[in-house]
Amino acid sequence: MVRGPQGDITLDIPGHNRYGGGVTMSAAPVLAFLSKAHTADANVRRLAERSPMIRISLSYVYNYAQQIEGLAALPVKDRKLDEIFIELFNAKLAIDAMHSSMFGPYLVTSYQSHKTLIDALNSYFEKYDPAKVLPAYEIATLKQLFEQYRIAFLAEVGVLNAYFVTQKAGFDTRSLLLWGENCFPADLKAKVPEALYDAREAAKCLAYEQATACGFHVFRALESVLRRYHSAVTGGVAPPKVRNIGVYIDSLRRTKKGNLKILASLTQIKDLHRNPLIHPEAVFSVEDAIGALGIVRSVMAAMLDVLPVAPATTITASPLLANP
Repeated sequence: MVRGPQGDITLDIPGHNRYGGGVTMSAAPVLAFLSKAHTADANVRRLAERSPMIRISLSYVYNYAQQIEGLAALPVKDRKLDEIFIELFNAKLAIDAMHSSMFGPYLVTSYQSHKTLIDALNSYFEKYDPAKVLPAYEIATLKQLFEQYRIAFLAEVGVLNAYFVTQKAGFDTRSLLLWGENCFPADLKAKVPEALYDAREAAKCLAYEQATACGFHVFRALESVLRRYHSAVTGGVAPPKVRNIGVYIDSLRRTKKGNLKILASLTQIKDLHRNPLIHPEAVFSVEDAIGALGIVRSVMAAMLDVLPVAPATTITASPLLANP
């Protein structure tokens, strides 16, 4: 976006002109257009407030600083409004967007200085006159308001509850947080879709170092696969009324069904990992959780090899599983 003569603005809108170039519009429609665009963008960001965990784009924060710093660079001398339009308008849009975004409710200390600065900026656009001359003292006042806002904003951002999630072993942090099922066999989703909820929760717990919770979800996912495995290898025999790993192992041995290596692995998991975890004094470390995930993944893959793909009408454990 660049200024044109008589307060016009040239917008470079991709795809609007087949031969390239931009579209020239008067300042007022541009102000209205961009304000609506930023309002819509803010509404989209408000939807993210429903999520208990939000991934912050560090580039957004960096770009925000660049957009508002134009106010600090304004020379203290008489200037036509048209000459500093871009600096003022970019700062106004950026500050409005920041304080109406998901960060807004948490920016408390800087609220008043933000409001004072925005009111000053808005006064220049309510009746936009590109030929209007802003005297040096008015620009100095504006820069002072900006400096007060910047001090309050930086102090507030410095104590926001923002954390960096470190990598756990060889697991990619992004995968743990967004695609936890990638830690488990690839055919888990198609064959035992009800296990996906626990698979994803287990991965998130590992990322956040909630190792004991990770263990619970890992074993819950294993039990979901084991129930399907029991039904497949017994030919549809009614499942045990008490649903836990030990009871299913006893049922398979009693009916002489199931792979002996799988049963041996399940017994090891039950005795060395699953059963100790149910006691309140037992606490998993991150290494314990990673170890449990590894051995469970191995026996889970062996059981999934003999399972058919689940019907498309299978009801999963959570509506969140509708996401790809």
